[in-house]
Amino acid sequence: MPSQTDWSAVRAKLAFTCVHAADHLPALDPTADALFKYARYLQKQDGPKNYDEIARYYRIAAASGHYKANNNLQNMLENGQVSSPDAPAEAVDLASQLIKAAIPWGYYEMGHYLEVGYGVEQDAEKARHYFRQAADLGDPDAQYYVGDLLSPKDRAPDISRQMMRCAVDQGFGKAASDLGVDLMDSKSYVQATEIFQKGVEAGDEQSARFLANGFDTDTSDPLYYLELARDPERSRRYKLIGKFIDDHDGLNPKVPDIDLIVPLPPAKLPEWDGTFQWQKEQDAAVPPSKPAESLVAKLAREKNLDPATGLPLKPKDSRVPLGTTAYTNEACPQEGVWCAKQWTYYSPEATQHFSKGQTMPDLLLRYPRSMKILDALLGVREDRTYATWTLVSYSKQA
Repeated sequence: MPSQTDWSAVRAKLAFTCVHAADHLPALDPTADALFKYARYLQKQDGPKNYDEIARYYRIAAASGHYKANNNLQNMLENGQVSSPDAPAEAVDLASQLIKAAIPWGYYEMGHYLEVGYGVEQDAEKARHYFRQAADLGDPDAQYYVGDLLSPKDRAPDISRQMMRCAVDQGFGKAASDLGVDLMDSKSYVQATEIFQKGVEAGDEQSARFLANGFDTDTSDPLYYLELARDPERSRRYKLIGKFIDDHDGLNPKVPDIDLIVPLPPAKLPEWDGTFQWQKEQDAAVPPSKPAESLVAKLAREKNLDPATGLPLKPKDSRVPLGTTAYTNEACPQEGVWCAKQWTYYSPEATQHFSKGQTMPDLLLRYPRSMKILDALLGVREDRTYATWTLVSYSKQA
């Protein structure tokens, strides 16, 4: 980042307008979405997982423009969970596909790759450009990331709060806990409480902890003080919510019914049976059907992918097969070593390397006499002949 002395000049260029990614994401292809949902279902199951099988579905769906499959596949590649001929190159290619389609998190992922030098040459300046582009296009991860960089008081804290709030409004829980703490520090307790509530809704355990303690403390505890009246029942419920979120870590739990469980004052606490809407929906969800292999093969074939792995098919060998023949005065059809086998005894030139397109030559034949002294006196008998050349090797060595 720029040095502190540069920040005064930089602030004017940092103006931010909140954009939500969901407002301009393209519709997903239903067929590709079926593959994505099945892969996601496999990925969320408990116990050992066949990540290569999951990646197979993600790859084929991503090739059909499914940006969620693309993103999940990138994460698996970065974590080393998937077999790939070149995981960094594959991840960078996936991010490039998203950028080409103007998907915000494609810019964020590319920024990350540039930042650490994963699959591309490390370039911190370019990385910052991609992060900011992603934030401006609405990616909440990028809004949080850039907002965090701008948060120090000598940088651009106001713009930082705008970015953090934009990320919070898109359900980015980590931004809620960070922004809430920032607002607490400035004694904006009402705003902090509201932001923490949004964080809980987004499934952020830290936000639940701040509210659980905030309803069970006073000014003697500056770490959690939110200017809230003590309320043991509210505190208890937030603790239960925090435990629920923590117990389902890795499954992206949410609490969309937060205001039905523990609304903020002055609303009265409703009755609560201790259950969560998210868990009910998970329990009631019908597992997606496994896509038909014929469908998988069709989608893979349309994108020139191997149906078994989802990886690109290797280019077919365009070389002519060994054993191909060509005749004198014809154009050589394949670079390699060619041999006029019937004349190898009579000509040292019967085995040669030719380039593709080169005219196949005739041969100078030598007929040595049985008495070598005659060849020395009269010269070796020579003749030229047309030849049938046979491709014997693709090597350049004759």
